[in-house]
Amino acid sequence: MWSETKQSGPPTYPAPTSIPTFPALETVENSEGWLMRNHRNKPQSNSAGAAALVFISGGMFLADQGSPEYFTGKHISLSWFIGAIIGAVIGSVLCNKMYKKLITCFASLLVTISGILLIADSNSYSAMLAARYLNGIALGLVFPLTVVMISEESVKYMRGMNAAAMVSFCFSLGVFIQILYMYNWQDMFDASQMMGTIETIWGISGFVLAFFLQLESPVFYLQRGQEEMAIDALRRLQRPFTITQETYEQLEEHKRYVAESTEVTLLQSALIGLPALIKLCFYRVFTTASYSFYSFFAFSYASSVVYEPDTFWPSLVYGLCAWLGPMVVMFTLDLKGRKPPMIVGFFFTCCIASTLGGLLNDSQNIRDKDVMTAVMYLLMAYQFFAGLSTASSAVYLTEAFPLAVKSFYVSIAFIVEMAVHIVIIAVRSEPWRSNVYDLSDYFYIVGALSLVFFALAIVAMPETKNDTLRECLKKFRKILNYKTY
Repeated sequence: MWSETKQSGPPTYPAPTSIPTFPALETVENSEGWLMRNHRNKPQSNSAGAAALVFISGGMFLADQGSPEYFTGKHISLSWFIGAIIGAVIGSVLCNKMYKKLITCFASLLVTISGILLIADSNSYSAMLAARYLNGIALGLVFPLTVVMISEESVKYMRGMNAAAMVSFCFSLGVFIQILYMYNWQDMFDASQMMGTIETIWGISGFVLAFFLQLESPVFYLQRGQEEMAIDALRRLQRPFTITQETYEQLEEHKRYVAESTEVTLLQSALIGLPALIKLCFYRVFTTASYSFYSFFAFSYASSVVYEPDTFWPSLVYGLCAWLGPMVVMFTLDLKGRKPPMIVGFFFTCCIASTLGGLLNDSQNIRDKDVMTAVMYLLMAYQFFAGLSTASSAVYLTEAFPLAVKSFYVSIAFIVEMAVHIVIIAVRSEPWRSNVYDLSDYFYIVGALSLVFFALAIVAMPETKNDTLRECLKKFRKILNYKTY
């Protein structure tokens, strides 16, 4: 007779030092096609799928114009951004203290509740206000953890696409969806109830995806000395779910990444990441310009001068252009690099914004149909190139900061972005139509900022294509980065 012992806990794998030395992986990466690499690393993007739905729901609230009688006051316009800041503050702390799956599930529940509130009483000011706060908090909660998770779970040759897809692409998709149904839905639900229905679907789906597909990063386990759990996480993040040469090589890279972060104090990490934080805060400020109140208002005003109020196709194309920018560029970030689309985007947004400022500077032009037609098409082009230029910011957020302060610095950059939205709403004029006289100054400022960011992209932002996180940190510690490749 013999007794059978049952093991509990994670499976036991051979120590990394017990395996032989294998050839470098570069030959494997070069021999594989993009589709094969994407299929093999699909669990990495699936792990962030729930957060992607929260980003889509957030984009819908950002583009929501709501009932005119409610949005004449500034509180309800500010509420979503205030909620996002609150969520980001809480999320930056919880990101390092508890499992990210729990945070994502909670955020998905907040999205669900916000949708139910809109369905239950779409005509209630209090319900709409509460829904906007809850959705903003949900987005703020998942923003830092999503950026951290993508940076630590994605392989270096897929990090760019994953980051741009989850943050920029999904957010702009939410804007497009909101515009799409806002001008077309006239059946059994009103617009707010339809929005609540979609939000509820996003929330429930996000909860299910987070529960079944979201994985904790191997870095999270290594920080707690759980190497076996880290190996198991790496195994689950690639197909097939087996231990391979690449699994151990990724483990060793993550261990060096964690070891280097422990060699410096928290204050030293904060100082090391400060130059990158300043750059990316300015970068995220520009992201605000494409989705700000003045951008939406400028297009709404121009289209109202040219077309009848029930003509919806200009708004549809406008939202589509905002979505196409990130969609086009996210497939190139790991092939051509982060800097080329950023430089091209900033160049064209500078030209377009300056042109818009000149056209809107004449009080006669704002009533001229031909001029407003040109303004309308220029704003469509502006949205597309703004999407090109800002997609790289999502990738840089995953790479720029030391491990000890990453979630906090990501949240600071996000909070700065939300704060700019708040300032813009606070200084806007009432009624809305009187803001047309401020559009020229606004676009002149955006054009000037685009020129500054164009220069910054060339001389200060590093090219991090196919770099490990440790290599990215070394590049971001430099004030100037002239080389594109």
